Amino acid sequence: MSPRAGRIALPMVAVVGLTFFSFIAHTFMLGASAFPGGKHIGGRYLVEEHGRTIELTAQQFWASYLHGVLMVCVFAAAGITILVLYSKGDLRDEWRDK
Repeated sequence: MSPRAGRIALPMVAVVGLTFFSFIAHTFMLGASAFPGGKHIGGRYLVEEHGRTIELTAQQFWASYLHGVLMVCVFAAAGITILVLYSKGDLRDEWRDK
């Protein structure tokens, strides 16, 4: 791994981990996640999770939904970053290339 890849990839891994674990904690606190299967029906915000339906407030619903969207975006950005670093040669197997 080049120094440039280390400066980019290591903080990126920290952001991905923080986003993932905060999403898991948020889901456990609410008992469900509105992303991707939440529904707004007749003024009620409903989320089906493991065979049961949970009603959330509008604020809880949108916070959960946006947190899920943010997690997907962070994972996609991390994947693209890894692909770019790999294609530029910054991520290479130093043990194999000797």
